[in-house]
Amino acid sequence: MKLQPASQKELRHIAVGTLLCAAVMVGVFALLDRAGIFPFTLSVIWAALGGSAVAILNFALLCLTVQKVAEMGDNGKNARAAMQSSYNARMMLQGLWCVLALVLPCFQPVAGILPLLFPRVAIFLMQRTGRTGSGPAPAQPGQSPEQSPGQER
Repeated sequence: MKLQPASQKELRHIAVGTLLCAAVMVGVFALLDRAGIFPFTLSVIWAALGGSAVAILNFALLCLTVQKVAEMGDNGKNARAAMQSSYNARMMLQGLWCVLALVLPCFQPVAGILPLLFPRVAIFLMQRTGRTGSGPAPAQPGQSPEQSPGQER
């Protein structure tokens, strides 16, 4: 199944936001190393890349599931089961990554787990800047941008 253009656009936004947050996190780890608080090693970079990849994959799988459920068109029971099954699988994927980040010495645990929260940060920032559909409604033709759709002239 291929992602629809709107889903591809949102996935691109989430991926860029997640990677930017990961870059900021790596920068903070480097500053902590310069201050002598926390050692910065290659494990921080590997963990940031791995955690970001898992977070982006999780969002992509969510997009595919929502698209699949929307195309089902049948009763809510099957749609609910499909969404629950996808949720369980995605949580297992994230749980497996957390265990790997904690157990394997090639990953710094905090730098590996923290990127799982970055898609939420990206979504929040996109909403605050009006880059998603959940921001303020666009003005209708013949309406000034200051007027909301329910206001009279």
